[in-house]
Amino acid sequence: MKNLSSFNKVQESLRGITANHPLWNHEFLSRCRARQLSLQEVQILAVQMYKFSKEFNRILASILSCCKDESAQLVILENLFDEMGQGDLNQSHPELFRRFTRVLGIDDEILAIQAPTLETQALVNTYLQIPHKYGFLGALGAVCYASEGIVSTLYTQLYQGIIGAAPLPKESLIFFEVHIDVDDSHAAKLAALIEPRLTTNDELDKIKLAILEAMNARVQFFNGVQRQINESSLITNSLMLMNV
Repeated sequence: MKNLSSFNKVQESLRGITANHPLWNHEFLSRCRARQLSLQEVQILAVQMYKFSKEFNRILASILSCCKDESAQLVILENLFDEMGQGDLNQSHPELFRRFTRVLGIDDEILAIQAPTLETQALVNTYLQIPHKYGFLGALGAVCYASEGIVSTLYTQLYQGIIGAAPLPKESLIFFEVHIDVDDSHAAKLAALIEPRLTTNDELDKIKLAILEAMNARVQFFNGVQRQINESSLITNSLMLMNV
């Protein structure tokens, strides 16, 4: 495992789990790529994305809590520091996301009281439980490959759906631009942490299981978003029929 060419093959196999996952064929992402979302659908997506994104600091902290390696702690802390706006809460990622939701007409008080769907909460819980279920390396692998490693591609597709629904000011979309531009470097740093610490096939198997579980939970997240959209459409159609 410590041979560089060997680890490159391992990386390819781990990336393959995410690249070939059914997530990318999800109906909702297909509609994003085709710019077929309505503003109401973007609002539904935004609330649920926020409910997950605001928990990402806790997810990183949960990995940090089971990490005994000081050099690894530093990399995770740097990632967490970036999430927190490098000490400026006005630039923290949750605050950047709230700039987006405000422009969509969702004020902070309304956003705070909106409940996550069961699927969104399950995604949060999956990431929080992975360190205890698959260990430190498994958790690093999940965040590296199933989160930071796919965020640029995933958020690019979501971005297409969002800008296709409504003309939004550029400054309101900075959350997406930051993640599209920056998270590849986060993924590279996390992968560099994994390489020298991965010594057994059992550890590799745990990383693969962690990545797959995180990706599956992400599919369920979008299932929850699509379910809310369908339920909202049913309510709207029912009201229209009552007014006929």
